[in-house]
Amino acid sequence: MEMESQVQVVRAFNRVVTERIGALADGYLARNRSLGLDRVVWEIGRTGIDVRELRSRLGLDSGYVSRQLRSLEEEGLVTVSPSPQDGRVRRAALTARGVDELALLDQLSDDMVGSILTPLSERQRHELAEAAATVQRLFTASAVLITPVDPGLPEARRAVDAYYQTLDSRFEGGFRPEQSLPAADDAFQPPHGLFLLATLKGRAVGCISITSVTESVAELRRLWVSPDVRGLGIGRRLLETAEEAGRSLGASLIRLETNKALTEAISLYRASGYREVAAFNKEPYAHHWFEKTLHGSGPEQGPIGFIGLGIMGLPMARRLARAGVPLAVWNRTPKNVVELIGGDAKPAESVGELFDECETIIVMLRNESAIDAVLRDHPEGLGALVAGRTIINMGTLSPEFSKGLSDEIEAAGGNYVEAPVSGSRRPAEDGKLVAMVAGQPDVVPQILPLLDPLCATTTVCGPVPSGITMKLAVNVFLIALVTGLAEAFHFAQAHGIDLQKLRSLLDAGQMSSPISRVKTERLTSEDFTAQAAISDVHMNAKLIVDAAATQGAHAPLSELCEAIYREAENRGDGALDMAGIIRTIADAEVIHTAPRPAVSSEEDSVSPR
Repeated sequence: MEMESQVQVVRAFNRVVTERIGALADGYLARNRSLGLDRVVWEIGRTGIDVRELRSRLGLDSGYVSRQLRSLEEEGLVTVSPSPQDGRVRRAALTARGVDELALLDQLSDDMVGSILTPLSERQRHELAEAAATVQRLFTASAVLITPVDPGLPEARRAVDAYYQTLDSRFEGGFRPEQSLPAADDAFQPPHGLFLLATLKGRAVGCISITSVTESVAELRRLWVSPDVRGLGIGRRLLETAEEAGRSLGASLIRLETNKALTEAISLYRASGYREVAAFNKEPYAHHWFEKTLHGSGPEQGPIGFIGLGIMGLPMARRLARAGVPLAVWNRTPKNVVELIGGDAKPAESVGELFDECETIIVMLRNESAIDAVLRDHPEGLGALVAGRTIINMGTLSPEFSKGLSDEIEAAGGNYVEAPVSGSRRPAEDGKLVAMVAGQPDVVPQILPLLDPLCATTTVCGPVPSGITMKLAVNVFLIALVTGLAEAFHFAQAHGIDLQKLRSLLDAGQMSSPISRVKTERLTSEDFTAQAAISDVHMNAKLIVDAAATQGAHAPLSELCEAIYREAENRGDGALDMAGIIRTIADAEVIHTAPRPAVSSEEDSVSPR
């Protein structure tokens, strides 16, 4: 969904909510008082609150809050007086009448929410409560501001102190700042660097700092997120904002070190495309060192070629363009590249033109025949096309075909790298694919930074075709998993079981995974719009079966899945998402499995154990 559509959806939501809860009425909850005044009563609460804290919580200016408090004072609900701790600070408190009014407001509010929930079914009430929790979480996340500040400011100091306290509580043996590598405030101020502070309603909830080490290298320090806002994506936002600051400082490489106890941070770095490297400093508290190439910074880069804008290729090209990678794009079916991809992407008129412009070309084509049509059948011949070029194949081929293509390209003076990815359209859109890379050891490290915007995890598997073979091994499990889910839902349907409850149980259990949660949603809603099409899954299943046969390996589950997906494609379901295999499972009459062994009369007489 594009931004404009998202804006309209949220606006419609706002209209429904404000009308449904009575926020438009002059007297909220029939108390002859606006929702704004009642909210002030709720924020003051039974314990009272400093007026400046009240302003911060509600995001209101001092004049407006003063008028609100004056109105509540006139009603006899509130008193405002100097704080006992600091006479310069005003403090608001509820009177006895105000406490009674608060209790009444709570009861009326519960009744109003009850009137919304009562007409709904149990499933709908659960769905609404979950949705409300999600909205609250996301509204809170959107209220967090990240801005560069002077690291000497009190709020910045409090954030760094909280960071030190976190390290002290989690590091084995504690943390002593004076024993760590020094970090003077000047290093985190322009023109040398930045200190970025995340605040929620004026309160520090996170920080990160960046400083230039050389003209092209910057280092990140002091990433901290308050426990109050963890799970809101604030750490990722801080990291991305710091990376953008690194680009503005002219850095093309960003690096950091961390302690083994900070497992959440390590996961964040890896998911954000950071690669673990050898130690580059002598930080005594560090166990891991990471770095990441920043695209779109430093000297101007030549374009990267990209061939194939299918279900996976299009979102992958968009991710690269948005990361600042200049692209020259060609697709077998002409498409409006500028409109579809954006960023610094331009169309190539032909494959030859693309290879003339680009030294590195990513190929994301559906199958081997497409590879042959685009590369081997080119008028100039494969050798002339790939000489002096690096080809990164990110599609799934047979190991034999990939190895043959690699040998042919290298014989022509080019480089070939396998980088097939595990994941469907959604992970491709989110940059959370998993890449299995294979190629020459001197070539692979050069292309890894290109995969950063696309992949949450990149694993170097060895020489060609170990990347493709690893992908097929992953797909053995993936195909069996989704096919098993489809059969589970068909079994439940046949027995009249509530599919929504089945989904909830599967999503909550130890078998749950990102892919299973996506597919249970598809199976429940019967939305089979392709993310991973049945035709592609059948192709992968056949590659697995054939590859197993070449090695004399047994693959009974994959053989059965290949037969099921072949039947699905034959019956016209090839364009559906793989979750749509439930239709074939439910209707199939021609899928043959091995006959069950006959049970002898002697076995019949044995009691089951």
